[in-house]
Amino acid sequence: MTSFVKYFNVSSQFFLMKKACFVEFEGVLAPSGAYSPSREKANKFLADLAKFCSKESIELFLVSGRHFIVAKPLIVEMGFEKFFDDSHFLCVDDNYISSKHEMDKLRHKESISKDPFFADTYFKQVAIINILDKNNFNPKGALLLSDDIWVDGYYSMRFSKIDFAILEDNILDRGKPACKIEGLAYFSLDFSVVRPLLTNFPDIDYSGLDKYVFESMKHALVGDSFSDAVKNSFIKKNFRG
Repeated sequence: MTSFVKYFNVSSQFFLMKKACFVEFEGVLAPSGAYSPSREKANKFLADLAKFCSKESIELFLVSGRHFIVAKPLIVEMGFEKFFDDSHFLCVDDNYISSKHEMDKLRHKESISKDPFFADTYFKQVAIINILDKNNFNPKGALLLSDDIWVDGYYSMRFSKIDFAILEDNILDRGKPACKIEGLAYFSLDFSVVRPLLTNFPDIDYSGLDKYVFESMKHALVGDSFSDAVKNSFIKKNFRG
């Protein structure tokens, strides 16, 4: 049996238990934008999740795209530090910023100077990949609980390759409210909903997300005016009276 897999034989069926779980801080457990979860609900959810992960030897990580200087006090304020030691609390630090290309480094520092609570959305993927490599975890042995179908869902498909689930109460697309995409996994701040995602992650149909991303990128590249011009040209060419 490999290091990242744990199997249970129940009614002649085999279930794959996750070995790592990453939970986003902002937008899931903590307020972000218009989203503001009940602190009591978030604490109970995290307590139940942490208890289960400890029992089943699942590594539990809290992830924040904010700099340590502002992220750590927020974790303490909400009482979450009792669930995560420093090695399981992943957030931006000076080493991460210094590792960027010069232009990206300057852009990040400028963003922080304008807004100390600036969150680097791509940091999650870097942090997750580092943990997978460090612990020799298979990507399919890990789960990300987050809120953004693009920077968490699509990026996970492209980069870390881990499974992900999106919070139903705060579905975003690059920080803006978005609609549910069929075929993906979703969750709520109710551990009974998350438990099956850790013990037997469902088969996922990514075709809806692929189509959504393709259409969004196409729109960004050509825009409505160009699409309308092409359509009008086609109509004139083929339907001349």
